[in-house]
Amino acid sequence: MIRDRDAERRRHARMARVLIKACGGLEECADLTRVGKSQLSDYQNPNVEAFMPADVMADLEEHCGRPLYSAALAEAVTAQAALRSLTDEACEASEAAADLQRKVRQAVEDGVLTAAEREDLSRAHAKAMDELRQVGEALVRR
Repeated sequence: MIRDRDAERRRHARMARVLIKACGGLEECADLTRVGKSQLSDYQNPNVEAFMPADVMADLEEHCGRPLYSAALAEAVTAQAALRSLTDEACEASEAAADLQRKVRQAVEDGVLTAAEREDLSRAHAKAMDELRQVGEALVRR
């Protein structure tokens, strides 16, 4: 998946800023972590491509008692997974519907619909309906 690097940098800077503020600012954070004020300042600057390392994040979240940054990262990953799931489900539903359409065309081509063809079409229809149901479930999970 292609990401907008500028948007990602701004999002990380915003999360760093929230966490640093929750911990009392740059001075206090510099005393809590292995990095200094200037590096912490870079983490919250959207114009600098510097991202807070996990150990620094963990130290600050432990200090403030809330997973402000890591929870936001986890939510973003979950949201992206939900979008991929929705896309996958929609594609599978379309493919199942196209398969049903192809089978219907083949079955009626000779002007006769046999019992075996009806059974095959019924299975293809059930599969397409199941795939559509899964699209609805993916929408609800979003």
